[in-house]
Amino acid sequence: MGGVGFEGRGVAPGDASLWPAWREGLRRWRAREGLGGEAGDPAQSWAGECVTGHKILLWDQRFFDRRRHRWRVDGYVDAFTARFGPMDAAILWHAYPNLGFDRRNQFDFHRRMPGGLAGLGEAVGGLRERGVRVFLALHPWDRATRPEGQHEAIAGLVAELDADGLYLDTLAAGDGGLRAALDRAKAGVALQSQMPPPPQRLREHAMSWTELWPDGEAPAVLPHRWLHRRHMTHVVRRWAADRRPALQLAWMNGAGVAVWENVFGSWNGCCPRDACWLRLVSAARRRFRRHFGDGEWLPLAAAPGDGVFASRWTWRGRALWTLVNRRDAWRRAVPLAVAAPQASSVLEGRALEVRGGRVRLDLAPMGMAGVLEGEAPAGFLSAQREAWLALTHAADGAPARAVRAVIATGPPAARPPAGAGAPPDGMAAVAGGPVRRRVAWRRRECGLYRSERAPEWAGNALPGLHAMARAETAERLAPFAIDRRAVSNGDFARFLAASGWRPRHGTAFLEHWRGGRVPAGEEDAPAVWLDLDDARAYAAWLGRRLPREGEWQRAAELGLLEGGGVWNWTEPVRSDGASRFCIVKGGCDFAAGGSPWYADGGRRGPEFAARYLLLWAGLDRCGTVGFRTAVDVVGVVDSG
Repeated sequence: MGGVGFEGRGVAPGDASLWPAWREGLRRWRAREGLGGEAGDPAQSWAGECVTGHKILLWDQRFFDRRRHRWRVDGYVDAFTARFGPMDAAILWHAYPNLGFDRRNQFDFHRRMPGGLAGLGEAVGGLRERGVRVFLALHPWDRATRPEGQHEAIAGLVAELDADGLYLDTLAAGDGGLRAALDRAKAGVALQSQMPPPPQRLREHAMSWTELWPDGEAPAVLPHRWLHRRHMTHVVRRWAADRRPALQLAWMNGAGVAVWENVFGSWNGCCPRDACWLRLVSAARRRFRRHFGDGEWLPLAAAPGDGVFASRWTWRGRALWTLVNRRDAWRRAVPLAVAAPQASSVLEGRALEVRGGRVRLDLAPMGMAGVLEGEAPAGFLSAQREAWLALTHAADGAPARAVRAVIATGPPAARPPAGAGAPPDGMAAVAGGPVRRRVAWRRRECGLYRSERAPEWAGNALPGLHAMARAETAERLAPFAIDRRAVSNGDFARFLAASGWRPRHGTAFLEHWRGGRVPAGEEDAPAVWLDLDDARAYAAWLGRRLPREGEWQRAAELGLLEGGGVWNWTEPVRSDGASRFCIVKGGCDFAAGGSPWYADGGRRGPEFAARYLLLWAGLDRCGTVGFRTAVDVVGVVDSG
């Protein structure tokens, strides 16, 4: 939860009379650690100004235009800025949760992005042109796919893509070998750990995340911010519906915030109210960066009202107060003592009246405030005023939706064979009728049919993560026939020769199929490295379609499906406006071991289902996913 030497130090006593002694203990600790000054590497000084971070999932439909085959950098950044203010840094997330379906490693996912590394470089360059610092992601737990030296591989990618930093998924600190490899590849690469680094490693890690931290009625001090003021941490609450506690923690610590709505394919949108709060506090954090980065910080300098807490930041004799209301109710006319004849509310964007050395503030439920002693820049206040008025009109806590609700898409059904009779050769017929279908899946962050939800959960791990989940649904199936065996290499090679089918984006396809030639001895093996478009084209060539998930499962439960060893595509493709995905069935002979973060592997029973996120053909094609065909029929009974 915290780095070594951090645990519990930032939580203030419940009795305010003990705060001076608590602060003195923090000061002595910082003096012993010898931190608090300049960043370790001047080339990474920019990291301390990256107030608002964002995790961009590269398969997000809002970021990649699948039809036009291009990155939507400008539109994506514009939409983000309109809601949250400037995007200072972005992590490009690329492999998990699909990593582990086959032997491709995390670096293969980078290389298979649309347009390859050059195409991914266009996305990196587009973000940097918009002033966004770009971080690649390292999955240190990826040890069971295709072996490749992690330090050298990621350092080479960082250099080739001209990335600014590296995000250390699951780690509190990178090892010395990683730092050395990065320094050889490119100067000034910043490391951002998922957890706070140990105190002695803070200078090596310019940035970190804070996902779960002990807190109390009085907001906690983040010790990594206390120890090293130029260290930028982003407060993250991936599953929380209410972002205000996270924003309060960041505001009281001069920290940043990571915006994360598409949680590996599960949508948890930030409500307009909280997006407005982020615009306000991040703008103030940028404008008064010297107060937060170089000034004297007095944590919990005052408690001016019931549930209201204030900290003071002083730079060159001017104090800036950060205040939070920990109650979910208005606090009116809260008094705050100031030492100047003038004061400004830096979030509301207005001048405050000073009477008898005090100003009075109204704090919204779970709201925040900022008071600058002295006059604030007029241009800054007017911009904040506009954002403040937007907050007053924002919906109360209603979560932002993705572009649309989950919908299913797919090609029209193939025409059923005329008349009654036996199913086509190699196919088994299944009678229609009502079915109660039981589905089982391993609970993963990407969800299954719908997004995973934990609306009141503030932690970084989904409750019940990796445990088995089950559901039952009622559906009615029309009579159909399905291939007994998966389509083979030989079958697909004959289709290629007869149809001339070539996919539009077919690098992995052509590498595997070698122009349509099947290696000797592999003719009967299931055809893989085929995406849904390839499989649909084959099925249409035969006047068929792909099976729906319920059809595939019903046939498997009746014992009609033979062979195995590869996952099977099923219809339909689903989308929530941010992520496209489908359900694969059957399991495969490959299973990546050693980490629960890998996608599901091994052979699975008929009821088991797994979500497969879709980006584009170069990544959707997988070495363990094949398919069967199906067709609607009339006048048949179950065969077995």
